[in-house]
Amino acid sequence: MKTNNEPNEPEEVTLETVVVILTEILGALKTLPLENVQYYDNADLKKMLNASDSTLHRIRKSNLIPHKKIRGKIYYPKSFFNKAFNQ
Repeated sequence: MKTNNEPNEPEEVTLETVVVILTEILGALKTLPLENVQYYDNADLKKMLNASDSTLHRIRKSNLIPHKKIRGKIYYPKSFFNKAFNQ
């Protein structure tokens, strides 16, 4: 018999529950305005400039565009491209 002093056992989380929660999170993320994103990733820039991975690598290596590498992924500041395209 369980007494009031014993901690409650955690409820079992089913795969279905996890999928429902993740679906709700992804739905909420899709509704966020993209203007709040401060950086382009490599894939975004490849599409924008119609450039290959090797071309972007050469541009980064020559320091023509600013970039940051975070956990192995490369990001480019949107502000740099907004200024460049608006001139």
